[in-house]
Amino acid sequence: MSPRSTIRWLYVLFALSGAAGLGLQLTWTRRLSLGLGHEIPATYGVITTFLLGLAAGAWLADRPWIRRIAPPLACGLVEGASGLWAVATLATIPWLSELSWRLSGPSPGPGVHWTISFLLPAAALLPGTLAMGATLPVMERWVSERMPDGHRVGPLYAANTAGAVAGILLAVGVLQPSLGFRETTLAFAALNGLCACICLAAGVSARTPASLEIPVPAVPQTGSSPVRLAGTLFLTGFLGLGFEILTVRLLGQSLENTVYTYAAILAAYLLGTALGGAVRNRLAPRAAAAIPTLLLSLAGSLVVAAWVLRMTPPAHARLRSMLGHGTVAVTVSEFLVAASVLALPTVLMGMLFSVLTQEARQRTHRLGSAVAWNTLGGSLAPMVVGLGMLPAMGSRWTLAGLGLGYLALLPGLREFRLPGKAAALAVLAGLVLLPAGLSLQQPPPGARLAVVREGPGDTVAVVETADGNRSLRVNNRFTMGGTASAAAERRHGHLPALLHPDPHRILFLGVGTGISFASLGAHPGAVADGVELVPETVALLGEFAPHNRFGTNLSVHVADARRFVRAPGAAYDIIIADLFHPARDGAGSLYTVEQFQAIRSRLTPGGVFCQWLPLFQLDLPNLQTIVRTFLEVFPDADAFLLRFNADTPVLGLVGSTGPLKFDPATYTRRLGNTGLREALRPLGLTDPLAFLGLWFAGPDWLRDLADDAPLNTDDAPVVLFRAPRTLAGPPPPGHALLVRLLERHRPAGSGRFASSGIDGDWLARLDAYERARDRYLAGLIAESQGNTAQAETAFLESVRLSRDFTAGYSQLISRASLRARTDPAGARRLLDQLIEAAPDRPVARDLRTKLGL
Repeated sequence: MSPRSTIRWLYVLFALSGAAGLGLQLTWTRRLSLGLGHEIPATYGVITTFLLGLAAGAWLADRPWIRRIAPPLACGLVEGASGLWAVATLATIPWLSELSWRLSGPSPGPGVHWTISFLLPAAALLPGTLAMGATLPVMERWVSERMPDGHRVGPLYAANTAGAVAGILLAVGVLQPSLGFRETTLAFAALNGLCACICLAAGVSARTPASLEIPVPAVPQTGSSPVRLAGTLFLTGFLGLGFEILTVRLLGQSLENTVYTYAAILAAYLLGTALGGAVRNRLAPRAAAAIPTLLLSLAGSLVVAAWVLRMTPPAHARLRSMLGHGTVAVTVSEFLVAASVLALPTVLMGMLFSVLTQEARQRTHRLGSAVAWNTLGGSLAPMVVGLGMLPAMGSRWTLAGLGLGYLALLPGLREFRLPGKAAALAVLAGLVLLPAGLSLQQPPPGARLAVVREGPGDTVAVVETADGNRSLRVNNRFTMGGTASAAAERRHGHLPALLHPDPHRILFLGVGTGISFASLGAHPGAVADGVELVPETVALLGEFAPHNRFGTNLSVHVADARRFVRAPGAAYDIIIADLFHPARDGAGSLYTVEQFQAIRSRLTPGGVFCQWLPLFQLDLPNLQTIVRTFLEVFPDADAFLLRFNADTPVLGLVGSTGPLKFDPATYTRRLGNTGLREALRPLGLTDPLAFLGLWFAGPDWLRDLADDAPLNTDDAPVVLFRAPRTLAGPPPPGHALLVRLLERHRPAGSGRFASSGIDGDWLARLDAYERARDRYLAGLIAESQGNTAQAETAFLESVRLSRDFTAGYSQLISRASLRARTDPAGARRLLDQLIEAAPDRPVARDLRTKLGL
């Protein structure tokens, strides 16, 4: 085989290695986040320790004891080590996750949290990342044996990074959704093993002595000194990864922010750098001379990226309309939008990295140290850019700071000719005058942004409408409640709390605006802990006062909900998990078997757990999976409606350590407390019949609904990968899933609660109430579809079915009053129907007399 043919096969081999490496990185990151949590210390700790391991591995590749090994054999050893350690992580990561829960507790201090977030990922990943870091220097030695022209770094880097892009597509698009994380790890470990076998086979047949030093073309010792070259490699690594962190955050504001969004952005970033490495030899053959031009061009490209970034929201909308519906179409749109922002900077970054490392290789005959300096610089970016610059300076000035960093690496302007000096000044002016609003927060029509907080992981905004109501929005995409729906939000806290006869300790997961959590303060004798992942959300709680007035019995913890319930701590009488948008990246892990098991383990005997589900953000397959997963842990579960609403219906899955019981007398006694009674009065919850009338279904019906849906587990997170489909097409009506649930036959509540010792007449009233409620909901759905006559017929039927259910009666009274001016005959007809349906209620008769109809 000719040297050039051999080189091509080595590039393919290195691409496969890149695919395995990136696939393992994505899988390890997901698995570690399940244990360490999704807080910023844990997220950035994993990234930093991963990069530090790569840097150390690259440095080790230049040590004499490694260089004495023939390159094919060395490649085989590092590929084999990567694969073997990948298999080992199947045991080490779960064990270290459990250790982190014991060491950190539910709400650790910053020092403890940071220490754990660094040390445990390092222990989990270090051997594997050391091997991965050594791969590029070792492979470059092998390729340079075959073609010692001093220009192999760029093509090798391009092949490896292009393989990494394939690894992203394979991991997120195919293997993780279909096989789960464990099997995906084994698949990529096997790919590493295949690469190792090929390398070792080549090494056995190789004739090149192991100690042979490969001659390289002589280069004049001019240009940057070794120290300056190392410093440039270090700082460009820092700036490049800082740019990646920033753009991932900003693009998340205009894209869908699902598991596929990050994959699309990362693929666009890596593909650009791969292209830069590939074209480096053609566009920048003279390494030293190209460095100033590339640095200046990179600084200028960040200015261009900022202006393109401003246009991404409408660009994404247009591409979605052009490409059609479906997860693939949306992901392609996200990739194209990300590429429009990242293409120019990342191509230049790929060229600059190749130029700098090739320059170092030609000067020292060592590539590993150059790669190590660059990767070491990148390892600091999560902390400095993500934790420091972005929260303190905002996205605009953080991007400007990165661009100024590239300018600062330029030699003095005296070395530039006039066009170069003019270009440098133009770029400087462009960085200073970057467009405002890079956080990409867009208020709805007629509303304004009252407050915007850019944090390390999320951008949180308070949106205020013309009528003074405020809502909380995270990452320009997910609305987390607001004052306009304060009454409904209070029900999130009150309903589960009222299902327990005497709650003393309550845990609330997902504080959001704090309105739901604050409602728990009205329950006498109860102490409540609230857990919120996003620190900026907690910082903005005051923006929703007085609706979320906290009592002294309420405490808020900034923590990851998964880690909080797994860490050792007190048991709770009630645990409430508020609405989590299933499509949001990471939210699917809050609906897994393991999460529900951890919650059950924190309940006291007779304790109650309620998981609220946003039916308006779910489709039937995802609901079936969540229900089946819930039943796996709480086999006697029940379902409750939050309220009678068709636009944004919410269902609560309620589980306990035993079958759910309800005693109207106990409920009435609890309402003997004046404060609680007055808190419940505006919500219509002072009547035990009205409260239990929110019961929707029991465990048998839920099992029939779930059918044979797949379980959602930590290893096979079905919801994580399937929920984004709900964002991939035109949004269905909010009532779409509720309609499908109402169409299914459901047993009456009297059968479910007969064992509670409730009077038979009361249970009969409950059955009538439920039938009337269902007809009322059908009326609301018909009204939302524009069928007023059908809606009013359903409301009237609800009046006939139950004298206790008053919502339909109130609806028709309001309609008759409004209609009296424009259609007196229609108003009289409606009132006559009400009088006939409910003759014992005087309101309709009195209104007819008052209106003179």
